[in-house]
Amino acid sequence: MSTHWDLTSLYKSFDDPNMEQDLEKIKDETTILKEWFQKEIDDTRLNDTEKITYILETLTSIEFKIDRYAAYSRLQSATDTTNQTALEKLSVIDTMLPVVTELEVMFQEYLSKIDALENVLSSTQYLQEHKYILFEMVENDKHSLDSDTESIIAKMKTTGSSAWTKLHQQLLSTLQVELPAVYGLEEDVIPISAVRNMAYSHDKNVRKRAYESEIKAYDKITLPMAACLNGIKGEAITQTGLRGFSSPLDMTLFYSRMDSKILDVLLETIREALPVVRKYLKKKAELLGYENGLPWYELYSPLGENVSKISYEEAKKIVHDNFKSFNPKLADYVEMAFDKNWVDVEPRAGKRGGAFCSNLPIGESRVLLNFDGALTNVITLAHELGHGYHGHCLKDERLFNRNYTMPIAETASTFCETIVIKSALANWDDKKRFAILNDQILRYVGILMDIYSRFLFEQAVFEQRKHATLSVDMLCELMADAQKEAYGDALDHKYNHPYAWVSKVHYYYVNRNYYNFPYAFGLLFAKGLYAMYEEEGDSFLPKYDTLLKSTGKNSIFGIGQSVGIDLTDIEFFRGGLKMVENDIDMLIELIDKEC
Repeated sequence: MSTHWDLTSLYKSFDDPNMEQDLEKIKDETTILKEWFQKEIDDTRLNDTEKITYILETLTSIEFKIDRYAAYSRLQSATDTTNQTALEKLSVIDTMLPVVTELEVMFQEYLSKIDALENVLSSTQYLQEHKYILFEMVENDKHSLDSDTESIIAKMKTTGSSAWTKLHQQLLSTLQVELPAVYGLEEDVIPISAVRNMAYSHDKNVRKRAYESEIKAYDKITLPMAACLNGIKGEAITQTGLRGFSSPLDMTLFYSRMDSKILDVLLETIREALPVVRKYLKKKAELLGYENGLPWYELYSPLGENVSKISYEEAKKIVHDNFKSFNPKLADYVEMAFDKNWVDVEPRAGKRGGAFCSNLPIGESRVLLNFDGALTNVITLAHELGHGYHGHCLKDERLFNRNYTMPIAETASTFCETIVIKSALANWDDKKRFAILNDQILRYVGILMDIYSRFLFEQAVFEQRKHATLSVDMLCELMADAQKEAYGDALDHKYNHPYAWVSKVHYYYVNRNYYNFPYAFGLLFAKGLYAMYEEEGDSFLPKYDTLLKSTGKNSIFGIGQSVGIDLTDIEFFRGGLKMVENDIDMLIELIDKEC
Protein backbone atom coordinates (compact mmCIF):
# COMPACT_ATOMS: atom_id res chain seq x y z
CA MET A 1 0.00 0.00 0.00
CA SER A 2 1.40 3.38 -1.05
CA THR A 3 2.17 6.12 1.46
CA HIS A 4 1.62 8.73 -1.29
CA TRP A 5 -1.93 9.78 -2.01
CA ASP A 6 -3.66 8.84 -5.24
CA LEU A 7 -5.18 11.82 -7.06
CA THR A 8 -6.19 10.00 -10.26
CA SER A 9 -9.91 10.18 -9.47
CA LEU A 10 -9.52 13.94 -9.97
CA TYR A 11 -7.22 13.85 -13.01
CA LYS A 12 -4.61 11.39 -14.25
CA SER A 13 -1.92 14.10 -14.49
CA PHE A 14 -1.47 17.70 -15.56
CA ASP A 15 -1.42 16.36 -19.12
CA ASP A 16 -4.85 14.80 -18.68
CA PRO A 17 -7.00 16.27 -21.51
CA ASN A 18 -9.90 16.45 -19.06
CA MET A 19 -8.12 19.32 -17.29
CA GLU A 20 -8.03 21.45 -20.41
CA GLN A 21 -11.60 20.43 -21.27
CA ASP A 22 -12.80 21.48 -17.82
CA LEU A 23 -11.06 24.83 -18.21
CA GLU A 24 -12.69 25.45 -21.58
CA LYS A 25 -16.10 24.41 -20.22
CA ILE A 26 -15.69 26.83 -17.29
CA LYS A 27 -14.96 29.66 -19.73
CA ASP A 28 -17.85 28.71 -22.00
CA GLU A 29 -20.39 28.24 -19.22
CA THR A 30 -19.50 31.51 -17.48
CA THR A 31 -19.70 33.41 -20.78
CA ILE A 32 -23.03 31.82 -21.73
CA LEU A 33 -24.55 32.44 -18.28
CA LYS A 34 -23.40 36.06 -18.21
CA GLU A 35 -24.91 36.66 -21.65
CA TRP A 36 -28.12 34.94 -20.51
CA PHE A 37 -28.36 37.28 -17.52
CA GLN A 38 -27.84 40.29 -19.76
CA LYS A 39 -30.25 39.26 -22.54
CA GLU A 40 -32.75 36.67 -21.36
CA ILE A 41 -33.31 37.04 -17.60
CA ASP A 42 -36.52 39.00 -18.29
CA ASP A 43 -37.79 36.58 -20.94
CA THR A 44 -41.40 35.70 -19.97
CA ARG A 45 -41.31 32.37 -21.81
CA LEU A 46 -39.63 30.91 -18.72
CA ASN A 47 -41.15 31.15 -15.24
CA ASP A 48 -39.16 31.85 -12.07
CA THR A 49 -38.93 28.15 -11.18
CA GLU A 50 -37.35 27.34 -14.54
CA LYS A 51 -35.00 30.33 -14.41
CA ILE A 52 -33.74 29.60 -10.89
CA THR A 53 -33.26 25.95 -11.78
CA TYR A 54 -31.26 26.82 -14.91
CA ILE A 55 -29.04 29.33 -13.08
CA LEU A 56 -28.45 27.01 -10.13
CA GLU A 57 -27.62 24.01 -12.30
CA THR A 58 -25.20 26.08 -14.39
CA LEU A 59 -23.47 27.63 -11.36
CA THR A 60 -23.19 24.17 -9.80
CA SER A 61 -21.55 22.85 -12.97
CA ILE A 62 -19.12 25.77 -13.02
CA GLU A 63 -18.27 25.50 -9.31
CA PHE A 64 -17.75 21.74 -9.55
CA LYS A 65 -15.18 22.05 -12.33
CA ILE A 66 -13.44 25.00 -10.67
CA ASP A 67 -13.23 23.10 -7.38
CA ARG A 68 -11.92 19.95 -9.07
CA TYR A 69 -9.34 21.84 -11.15
CA ALA A 70 -8.15 23.91 -8.17
CA ALA A 71 -8.12 20.92 -5.78
CA TYR A 72 -5.89 18.84 -8.04
CA SER A 73 -3.47 21.73 -8.54
CA ARG A 74 -3.45 22.62 -4.83
CA LEU A 75 -2.86 19.02 -3.72
CA GLN A 76 -0.05 18.54 -6.24
CA SER A 77 1.54 21.74 -4.95
CA ALA A 78 1.19 20.56 -1.34
CA THR A 79 3.40 17.52 -1.95
CA ASP A 80 5.79 19.42 -4.21
CA THR A 81 5.94 23.13 -3.45
CA THR A 82 8.41 23.61 -6.34
CA ASN A 83 5.86 22.39 -8.91
CA GLN A 84 5.52 25.41 -11.15
CA THR A 85 2.80 23.82 -13.25
CA ALA A 86 0.60 23.51 -10.18
CA LEU A 87 1.14 27.17 -9.30
CA GLU A 88 0.39 28.24 -12.86
CA LYS A 89 -2.86 26.25 -12.87
CA LEU A 90 -3.93 27.87 -9.60
CA SER A 91 -3.21 31.30 -11.06
CA VAL A 92 -5.39 30.48 -14.06
CA ILE A 93 -8.30 29.63 -11.75
CA ASP A 94 -7.72 32.82 -9.74
CA THR A 95 -8.32 34.90 -12.87
CA MET A 96 -11.74 33.29 -13.32
CA LEU A 97 -13.06 33.87 -9.82
CA PRO A 98 -14.09 37.54 -10.36
CA VAL A 99 -16.41 36.43 -13.18
CA VAL A 100 -18.00 33.79 -10.92
CA THR A 101 -18.43 36.42 -8.20
CA GLU A 102 -20.19 38.66 -10.72
CA LEU A 103 -22.54 35.82 -11.73
CA GLU A 104 -23.39 35.06 -8.11
CA VAL A 105 -24.21 38.73 -7.48
CA MET A 106 -26.48 38.77 -10.55
CA PHE A 107 -28.24 35.68 -9.19
CA GLN A 108 -28.67 37.30 -5.79
CA GLU A 109 -30.12 40.42 -7.39
CA TYR A 110 -32.60 38.36 -9.38
CA LEU A 111 -33.70 36.28 -6.37
CA SER A 112 -34.22 39.40 -4.30
CA LYS A 113 -36.77 40.75 -6.81
CA ILE A 114 -39.06 37.69 -6.60
CA ASP A 115 -42.03 38.53 -4.39
CA ALA A 116 -43.30 35.00 -3.69
CA LEU A 117 -39.90 33.32 -3.42
CA GLU A 118 -41.08 30.90 -0.72
CA ASN A 119 -43.74 29.53 -3.06
CA VAL A 120 -41.32 29.30 -5.97
CA LEU A 121 -38.73 27.37 -3.95
CA SER A 122 -41.43 24.98 -2.75
CA SER A 123 -42.44 24.16 -6.31
CA THR A 124 -39.84 21.42 -6.96
CA GLN A 125 -37.81 19.01 -4.87
CA TYR A 126 -34.58 20.34 -6.39
CA LEU A 127 -35.29 23.90 -5.30
CA GLN A 128 -36.54 22.81 -1.89
CA GLU A 129 -33.18 21.14 -1.29
CA HIS A 130 -31.50 24.49 -1.96
CA LYS A 131 -33.95 26.60 0.04
CA TYR A 132 -31.53 27.58 2.81
CA ILE A 133 -28.70 28.61 0.50
CA LEU A 134 -31.06 30.51 -1.83
CA PHE A 135 -32.64 32.49 1.00
CA GLU A 136 -29.11 33.14 2.26
CA MET A 137 -28.30 34.62 -1.14
CA VAL A 138 -31.22 37.00 -0.71
CA GLU A 139 -29.82 38.09 2.66
CA ASN A 140 -26.36 38.42 1.12
CA ASP A 141 -27.79 40.66 -1.56
CA LYS A 142 -28.71 43.18 1.14
CA HIS A 143 -24.97 43.55 1.75
CA SER A 144 -23.86 43.29 -1.86
CA LEU A 145 -23.14 46.06 -4.32
CA ASP A 146 -24.21 45.96 -7.96
CA SER A 147 -22.58 43.27 -10.09
CA ASP A 148 -20.29 45.71 -11.93
CA THR A 149 -18.98 47.15 -8.66
CA GLU A 150 -18.52 43.68 -7.17
CA SER A 151 -16.54 42.68 -10.24
CA ILE A 152 -14.35 45.79 -9.92
CA ILE A 153 -13.72 45.07 -6.21
CA ALA A 154 -12.80 41.45 -6.98
CA LYS A 155 -10.34 42.61 -9.66
CA MET A 156 -8.90 45.37 -7.47
CA LYS A 157 -8.16 42.84 -4.74
CA THR A 158 -5.49 41.30 -6.95
CA THR A 159 -3.44 44.49 -6.71
CA GLY A 160 -4.75 45.45 -3.27
CA SER A 161 -5.31 43.18 -0.28
CA SER A 162 -4.38 39.98 -2.13
CA ALA A 163 -1.07 41.55 -3.12
CA TRP A 164 -0.44 42.51 0.52
CA THR A 165 -1.16 38.91 1.53
CA LYS A 166 1.33 37.57 -0.99
CA LEU A 167 3.96 40.06 0.17
CA HIS A 168 3.46 38.94 3.78
CA GLN A 169 3.87 35.29 2.79
CA GLN A 170 6.97 36.05 0.74
CA LEU A 171 8.64 38.12 3.45
CA LEU A 172 7.94 35.54 6.13
CA SER A 173 8.87 32.46 4.09
CA THR A 174 12.20 33.96 2.98
CA LEU A 175 13.23 35.42 6.34
CA GLN A 176 16.58 34.03 7.49
CA VAL A 177 17.42 34.19 11.19
CA GLU A 178 20.93 34.67 12.53
CA LEU A 179 21.56 32.49 15.57
CA PRO A 180 24.55 33.89 17.52
CA ALA A 181 27.16 31.79 19.30
CA VAL A 182 25.70 32.07 22.82
CA TYR A 183 24.76 29.68 25.64
CA GLY A 184 27.40 27.24 24.42
CA LEU A 185 25.76 26.92 20.99
CA GLU A 186 27.38 27.42 17.61
CA GLU A 187 26.25 30.27 15.39
CA ASP A 188 24.02 29.47 12.46
CA VAL A 189 21.67 31.02 9.91
CA ILE A 190 18.39 29.18 9.32
CA PRO A 191 14.82 29.92 8.06
CA ILE A 192 12.28 31.43 10.45
CA SER A 193 10.13 28.27 10.31
CA ALA A 194 13.00 26.18 11.68
CA VAL A 195 13.65 28.73 14.43
CA ARG A 196 10.02 28.66 15.55
CA ASN A 197 10.13 24.87 15.74
CA MET A 198 12.93 25.22 18.31
CA ALA A 199 10.28 26.27 20.85
CA TYR A 200 9.69 22.52 21.28
CA SER A 201 13.36 21.65 21.83
CA HIS A 202 14.35 19.70 24.95
CA ASP A 203 17.29 22.10 25.43
CA LYS A 204 16.39 25.30 27.28
CA ASN A 205 19.34 27.15 25.73
CA VAL A 206 18.13 26.28 22.26
CA ARG A 207 14.64 27.53 23.11
CA LYS A 208 15.86 30.78 24.64
CA ARG A 209 18.27 31.62 21.83
CA ALA A 210 15.62 30.85 19.24
CA TYR A 211 13.15 33.21 20.94
CA GLU A 212 15.67 36.05 21.23
CA SER A 213 16.86 35.58 17.65
CA GLU A 214 13.31 35.40 16.27
CA ILE A 215 12.37 38.68 17.95
CA LYS A 216 15.49 40.35 16.58
CA ALA A 217 14.97 38.97 13.07
CA TYR A 218 11.48 40.46 12.81
CA ASP A 219 13.02 43.94 13.04
CA LYS A 220 14.14 43.45 9.43
CA ILE A 221 10.58 43.16 8.11
CA THR A 222 8.26 44.92 10.57
CA LEU A 223 7.82 48.06 8.44
CA PRO A 224 6.54 46.24 5.32
CA MET A 225 4.57 43.83 7.54
CA ALA A 226 2.83 46.78 9.21
CA ALA A 227 2.05 48.14 5.73
CA CYS A 228 0.55 44.75 4.79
CA LEU A 229 -1.62 44.62 7.89
CA ASN A 230 -2.76 48.23 7.56
CA GLY A 231 -3.64 47.69 3.91
CA ILE A 232 -5.64 44.52 4.49
CA LYS A 233 -7.50 45.77 7.55
CA GLY A 234 -8.10 49.16 5.95
CA GLU A 235 -9.74 47.47 2.97
CA ALA A 236 -11.90 45.38 5.33
CA ILE A 237 -13.10 48.52 7.12
CA THR A 238 -13.94 50.15 3.79
CA GLN A 239 -15.92 47.10 2.66
CA THR A 240 -17.70 46.95 6.01
CA GLY A 241 -19.11 50.42 5.42
CA LEU A 242 -19.93 49.84 1.76
CA ARG A 243 -21.85 46.67 2.59
CA GLY A 244 -23.82 48.17 5.45
CA PHE A 245 -22.27 46.31 8.36
CA SER A 246 -21.65 48.00 11.70
CA SER A 247 -18.13 46.54 12.04
CA PRO A 248 -15.77 43.94 10.55
CA LEU A 249 -16.81 41.60 13.40
CA ASP A 250 -20.47 42.08 12.46
CA MET A 251 -19.57 41.23 8.86
CA THR A 252 -17.60 38.15 9.92
CA LEU A 253 -20.46 36.86 12.07
CA PHE A 254 -22.92 37.37 9.22
CA TYR A 255 -20.87 35.37 6.73
CA SER A 256 -20.11 32.77 9.43
CA ARG A 257 -23.86 32.23 9.96
CA MET A 258 -23.31 32.91 13.65
CA ASP A 259 -25.53 34.94 15.95
CA SER A 260 -23.72 37.55 18.07
CA LYS A 261 -25.36 35.99 21.15
CA ILE A 262 -23.46 32.76 20.47
CA LEU A 263 -20.17 34.65 20.23
CA ASP A 264 -20.94 36.46 23.50
CA VAL A 265 -21.54 33.14 25.25
CA LEU A 266 -18.41 31.66 23.67
CA LEU A 267 -16.26 34.57 24.87
CA GLU A 268 -17.75 34.31 28.34
CA THR A 269 -16.86 30.61 28.39
CA ILE A 270 -13.32 31.38 27.24
CA ARG A 271 -12.92 33.90 30.06
CA GLU A 272 -14.06 31.20 32.49
CA ALA A 273 -11.51 28.86 30.91
CA LEU A 274 -8.54 31.20 31.38
CA PRO A 275 -7.93 30.47 35.09
CA VAL A 276 -8.25 26.76 34.30
CA VAL A 277 -5.55 26.88 31.61
CA ARG A 278 -3.38 29.21 33.67
CA LYS A 279 -3.38 26.56 36.38
CA TYR A 280 -1.43 24.28 34.02
CA LEU A 281 1.02 27.02 32.98
CA LYS A 282 1.68 27.96 36.61
CA LYS A 283 2.37 24.33 37.42
CA LYS A 284 4.77 24.19 34.50
CA ALA A 285 6.50 27.38 35.72
CA GLU A 286 6.86 25.87 39.17
CA LEU A 287 8.32 22.68 37.72
CA LEU A 288 10.82 24.62 35.59
CA GLY A 289 11.81 26.94 38.44
CA TYR A 290 10.18 30.24 37.40
CA GLU A 291 8.56 32.46 40.03
CA ASN A 292 6.92 35.16 37.91
CA GLY A 293 5.21 33.04 35.29
CA LEU A 294 6.62 31.38 32.21
CA PRO A 295 8.70 33.34 29.73
CA TRP A 296 7.35 32.99 26.22
CA TYR A 297 10.14 30.66 25.14
CA GLU A 298 9.06 28.10 27.76
CA LEU A 299 5.37 27.92 26.83
CA TYR A 300 5.85 24.94 24.53
CA SER A 301 8.87 23.35 26.17
CA PRO A 302 8.43 19.57 26.41
CA LEU A 303 7.75 17.87 29.72
CA GLY A 304 8.31 14.26 30.69
CA GLU A 305 10.44 11.61 29.06
CA ASN A 306 10.57 10.79 25.38
CA VAL A 307 8.30 7.91 24.50
CA SER A 308 9.17 5.30 21.92
CA LYS A 309 8.34 5.93 18.28
CA ILE A 310 5.22 4.46 16.72
CA SER A 311 4.87 3.10 13.21
CA TYR A 312 2.28 4.35 10.79
CA GLU A 313 0.67 0.91 10.69
CA GLU A 314 0.33 0.97 14.48
CA ALA A 315 -1.19 4.46 14.32
CA LYS A 316 -3.70 3.34 11.70
CA LYS A 317 -4.77 0.41 13.86
CA ILE A 318 -5.20 2.56 16.97
CA VAL A 319 -7.35 5.09 15.11
CA HIS A 320 -9.38 2.45 13.28
CA ASP A 321 -10.07 0.34 16.35
CA ASN A 322 -11.08 3.31 18.48
CA PHE A 323 -13.31 4.69 15.76
CA LYS A 324 -14.93 1.26 15.41
CA SER A 325 -15.67 1.11 19.14
CA PHE A 326 -17.43 4.46 18.79
CA ASN A 327 -19.29 3.90 15.52
CA PRO A 328 -18.64 1.22 12.84
CA LYS A 329 -19.64 3.73 10.13
CA LEU A 330 -16.70 5.90 11.12
CA ALA A 331 -14.37 2.89 10.97
CA ASP A 332 -15.71 1.96 7.53
CA TYR A 333 -14.84 5.43 6.27
CA VAL A 334 -11.23 5.27 7.49
CA GLU A 335 -10.81 1.76 6.03
CA MET A 336 -11.83 3.19 2.67
CA ALA A 337 -9.46 6.14 3.07
CA PHE A 338 -6.55 3.78 3.83
CA ASP A 339 -7.42 1.21 1.16
CA LYS A 340 -7.82 3.79 -1.59
CA ASN A 341 -4.62 5.67 -0.71
CA TRP A 342 -6.25 8.92 0.29
CA VAL A 343 -3.49 9.70 2.81
CA ASP A 344 -0.06 11.15 1.98
CA VAL A 345 2.03 10.04 4.93
CA GLU A 346 5.73 10.80 5.35
CA PRO A 347 7.71 14.07 5.20
CA ARG A 348 9.94 14.48 2.16
CA ALA A 349 11.79 17.16 0.24
CA GLY A 350 9.48 19.75 -1.29
CA LYS A 351 6.41 18.67 0.68
CA ARG A 352 4.71 21.37 2.75
CA GLY A 353 4.74 20.99 6.52
CA GLY A 354 1.90 20.36 8.94
CA ALA A 355 -1.24 18.41 8.24
CA PHE A 356 -4.60 19.05 6.60
CA CYS A 357 -7.63 17.36 5.07
CA SER A 358 -9.19 18.44 1.79
CA ASN A 359 -12.78 17.40 1.10
CA LEU A 360 -13.17 17.19 -2.67
CA PRO A 361 -16.15 17.99 -4.93
CA ILE A 362 -16.13 14.37 -6.16
CA GLY A 363 -17.22 13.16 -2.71
CA GLU A 364 -13.79 11.96 -1.57
CA SER A 365 -11.19 13.42 0.76
CA ARG A 366 -7.40 13.59 0.90
CA VAL A 367 -5.31 13.82 4.06
CA LEU A 368 -1.78 15.21 4.19
CA LEU A 369 0.44 14.21 7.12
CA ASN A 370 4.10 14.58 7.96
CA PHE A 371 4.19 11.40 10.01
CA ASP A 372 7.51 11.10 11.87
CA GLY A 373 6.66 8.40 14.43
CA ALA A 374 5.86 10.70 17.35
CA LEU A 375 3.03 9.38 19.50
CA THR A 376 1.10 12.61 18.97
CA ASN A 377 0.91 11.79 15.24
CA VAL A 378 -1.84 9.34 16.20
CA ILE A 379 -3.99 12.25 17.36
CA THR A 380 -3.17 14.22 14.20
CA LEU A 381 -4.26 11.26 12.07
CA ALA A 382 -7.54 10.99 14.00
CA HIS A 383 -8.08 14.76 13.71
CA GLU A 384 -7.63 14.92 9.94
CA LEU A 385 -9.72 11.81 9.32
CA GLY A 386 -12.43 13.50 11.38
CA HIS A 387 -12.46 16.29 8.79
CA GLY A 388 -12.71 13.60 6.13
CA TYR A 389 -15.66 11.92 7.84
CA HIS A 390 -17.42 15.28 7.95
CA GLY A 391 -17.02 15.51 4.18
CA HIS A 392 -18.13 11.88 3.84
CA CYS A 393 -21.38 12.67 5.67
CA LEU A 394 -21.99 15.55 3.23
CA LYS A 395 -21.05 13.75 0.01
CA ASP A 396 -24.67 13.00 -1.01
CA GLU A 397 -25.74 16.60 -0.48
CA ARG A 398 -25.95 19.03 -3.39
CA LEU A 399 -22.66 20.81 -4.03
CA PHE A 400 -23.85 24.17 -2.65
CA ASN A 401 -25.16 22.42 0.46
CA ARG A 402 -21.74 21.05 1.41
CA ASN A 403 -20.15 24.40 2.26
CA TYR A 404 -20.01 24.99 6.01
CA THR A 405 -18.54 28.03 7.73
CA MET A 406 -15.33 28.30 9.71
CA PRO A 407 -16.81 28.04 13.25
CA ILE A 408 -18.17 24.58 12.46
CA ALA A 409 -15.07 23.39 10.56
CA GLU A 410 -13.18 21.97 13.55
CA THR A 411 -16.15 20.08 15.03
CA ALA A 412 -15.74 16.60 13.56
CA SER A 413 -11.94 16.73 13.69
CA THR A 414 -11.82 17.67 17.38
CA PHE A 415 -14.55 15.15 18.18
CA CYS A 416 -12.59 12.34 16.50
CA GLU A 417 -9.33 13.18 18.24
CA THR A 418 -11.27 13.16 21.52
CA ILE A 419 -12.42 9.59 20.80
CA VAL A 420 -8.79 8.44 20.60
CA ILE A 421 -7.61 10.56 23.54
CA LYS A 422 -10.33 9.20 25.83
CA SER A 423 -9.31 5.66 24.98
CA ALA A 424 -5.61 6.47 25.44
CA LEU A 425 -6.19 7.95 28.88
CA ALA A 426 -8.15 4.88 29.92
CA ASN A 427 -5.83 2.22 28.52
CA TRP A 428 -2.26 3.48 28.02
CA ASP A 429 0.51 3.53 30.60
CA ASP A 430 1.36 6.71 32.51
CA LYS A 431 4.29 7.61 30.27
CA LYS A 432 2.18 7.58 27.11
CA ARG A 433 -0.79 9.19 28.84
CA PHE A 434 1.51 12.00 29.94
CA ALA A 435 2.75 12.57 26.38
CA ILE A 436 -0.75 12.64 24.89
CA LEU A 437 -2.19 14.82 27.65
CA ASN A 438 0.66 17.33 27.52
CA ASP A 439 0.25 17.69 23.77
CA GLN A 440 -3.51 18.08 24.15
CA ILE A 441 -3.24 20.73 26.85
CA LEU A 442 -0.71 22.70 24.83
CA ARG A 443 -3.49 22.84 22.24
CA TYR A 444 -5.80 24.22 24.92
CA VAL A 445 -3.21 26.92 25.61
CA GLY A 446 -3.16 27.77 21.92
CA ILE A 447 -6.88 27.53 21.20
CA LEU A 448 -8.34 29.06 24.36
CA MET A 449 -5.63 31.40 25.60
CA ASP A 450 -3.59 32.45 22.58
CA ILE A 451 -6.65 32.55 20.30
CA TYR A 452 -8.34 34.85 22.82
CA SER A 453 -5.33 37.16 22.73
CA ARG A 454 -5.52 37.17 18.93
CA PHE A 455 -9.20 38.09 19.06
CA LEU A 456 -8.51 40.95 21.47
CA PHE A 457 -5.62 42.16 19.30
CA GLU A 458 -7.62 42.13 16.08
CA GLN A 459 -10.52 43.88 17.76
CA ALA A 460 -8.15 46.62 18.95
CA VAL A 461 -6.48 46.88 15.53
CA PHE A 462 -9.81 47.45 13.78
CA GLU A 463 -10.84 50.06 16.33
CA GLN A 464 -7.58 52.00 15.96
CA ARG A 465 -7.33 51.51 12.18
CA LYS A 466 -10.61 53.39 11.67
CA HIS A 467 -8.81 56.56 12.69
CA ALA A 468 -5.19 56.17 11.62
CA THR A 469 -2.49 54.01 10.08
CA LEU A 470 -0.93 51.91 12.83
CA SER A 471 2.82 52.08 13.43
CA VAL A 472 5.01 49.13 14.30
CA ASP A 473 5.24 50.36 17.91
CA MET A 474 1.47 50.68 18.18
CA LEU A 475 0.92 47.17 16.79
CA CYS A 476 3.44 45.75 19.25
CA GLU A 477 1.77 47.60 22.12
CA LEU A 478 -1.67 46.27 21.17
CA MET A 479 -0.29 42.74 20.97
CA ALA A 480 1.42 43.01 24.36
CA ASP A 481 -1.80 44.31 25.94
CA ALA A 482 -3.81 41.43 24.46
CA GLN A 483 -1.32 38.86 25.75
CA LYS A 484 -1.42 40.38 29.24
CA GLU A 485 -5.19 40.09 29.36
CA ALA A 486 -5.28 36.52 28.01
CA TYR A 487 -2.26 34.96 29.75
CA GLY A 488 -2.45 36.97 32.97
CA ASP A 489 0.07 36.06 35.65
CA ALA A 490 0.80 32.70 34.00
CA LEU A 491 3.15 34.51 31.59
CA ASP A 492 6.23 36.52 32.53
CA HIS A 493 5.44 39.64 30.53
CA LYS A 494 9.07 40.74 30.47
CA TYR A 495 9.41 37.90 27.97
CA ASN A 496 6.17 38.07 25.96
CA HIS A 497 5.90 38.12 22.15
CA PRO A 498 4.97 41.62 20.91
CA TYR A 499 5.77 40.62 17.30
CA ALA A 500 3.25 37.76 17.19
CA TRP A 501 1.22 39.89 14.75
CA VAL A 502 4.04 39.49 12.23
CA SER A 503 4.17 35.71 12.29
CA LYS A 504 0.45 34.80 12.46
CA VAL A 505 -0.74 34.39 8.89
CA HIS A 506 -4.39 34.48 9.99
CA TYR A 507 -4.34 38.27 10.30
CA TYR A 508 -3.42 38.56 6.63
CA TYR A 509 -6.22 36.51 5.06
CA VAL A 510 -8.15 38.89 2.84
CA ASN A 511 -11.64 37.43 3.22
CA ARG A 512 -11.33 35.97 6.72
CA ASN A 513 -11.24 38.65 9.36
CA TYR A 514 -11.32 37.34 12.92
CA TYR A 515 -9.92 33.99 11.83
CA ASN A 516 -9.46 33.14 15.52
CA PHE A 517 -12.64 32.60 17.55
CA PRO A 518 -13.84 29.80 15.18
CA TYR A 519 -11.07 27.58 16.58
CA ALA A 520 -12.27 28.12 20.14
CA PHE A 521 -15.86 27.52 19.08
CA GLY A 522 -14.86 24.29 17.32
CA LEU A 523 -13.02 23.02 20.40
CA LEU A 524 -15.74 23.77 22.94
CA PHE A 525 -18.55 22.71 20.60
CA ALA A 526 -16.92 19.35 19.90
CA LYS A 527 -16.09 18.79 23.57
CA GLY A 528 -19.68 19.68 24.47
CA LEU A 529 -20.95 17.16 21.92
CA TYR A 530 -18.68 14.49 23.37
CA ALA A 531 -20.03 15.26 26.83
CA MET A 532 -23.50 14.62 25.37
CA TYR A 533 -22.29 11.30 23.98
CA GLU A 534 -20.98 10.27 27.39
CA GLU A 535 -24.42 10.97 28.86
CA GLU A 536 -26.54 9.47 26.06
CA GLY A 537 -24.40 6.58 24.78
CA ASP A 538 -25.20 5.00 21.41
CA SER A 539 -28.47 6.92 21.07
CA PHE A 540 -26.26 9.95 20.37
CA LEU A 541 -24.73 8.44 17.20
CA PRO A 542 -27.55 9.22 14.73
CA LYS A 543 -27.74 12.74 16.19
CA TYR A 544 -24.04 13.23 15.44
CA ASP A 545 -24.39 12.23 11.79
CA THR A 546 -27.55 14.35 11.46
CA LEU A 547 -25.64 17.33 12.80
CA LEU A 548 -22.76 16.89 10.36
CA LYS A 549 -25.16 16.51 7.42
CA SER A 550 -26.91 19.75 8.36
CA THR A 551 -23.77 21.91 8.53
CA GLY A 552 -23.84 23.08 4.91
CA LYS A 553 -27.45 24.29 4.89
CA ASN A 554 -28.06 25.75 8.31
CA SER A 555 -27.02 28.55 10.63
CA ILE A 556 -24.76 27.78 13.57
CA PHE A 557 -27.76 28.14 15.88
CA GLY A 558 -29.83 25.89 13.60
CA ILE A 559 -27.11 23.24 13.55
CA GLY A 560 -27.29 23.10 17.33
CA GLN A 561 -31.08 23.00 17.26
CA SER A 562 -30.97 20.00 14.90
CA VAL A 563 -29.78 17.89 17.84
CA GLY A 564 -31.57 19.74 20.63
CA ILE A 565 -28.80 22.18 21.67
CA ASP A 566 -29.32 25.84 22.50
CA LEU A 567 -25.99 27.47 21.62
CA THR A 568 -26.96 30.68 23.37
CA ASP A 569 -27.01 28.76 26.68
CA ILE A 570 -23.60 28.81 28.34
CA GLU A 571 -24.31 25.53 30.15
CA PHE A 572 -23.71 23.59 26.93
CA PHE A 573 -20.23 25.09 26.52
CA ARG A 574 -19.51 24.55 30.19
CA GLY A 575 -19.94 20.82 29.52
CA GLY A 576 -17.02 21.04 27.09
CA LEU A 577 -15.05 23.25 29.46
CA LYS A 578 -15.43 20.63 32.19
CA MET A 579 -13.70 18.10 29.93
CA VAL A 580 -10.84 20.57 29.42
CA GLU A 581 -10.52 21.07 33.18
CA ASN A 582 -10.52 17.31 33.83
CA ASP A 583 -7.68 16.84 31.33
CA ILE A 584 -5.64 19.58 32.99
CA ASP A 585 -6.22 18.17 36.47
CA MET A 586 -5.18 14.72 35.26
CA LEU A 587 -1.97 16.08 33.75
CA ILE A 588 -1.10 18.00 36.92
CA GLU A 589 -1.53 14.77 38.88
CA LEU A 590 0.80 13.01 36.45
CA ILE A 591 3.31 15.86 36.72
CA ASP A 592 3.37 15.43 40.49
CA LYS A 593 3.74 11.69 40.04
CA GLU A 594 6.22 11.53 37.15
CA CYS A 595 8.25 14.74 37.46
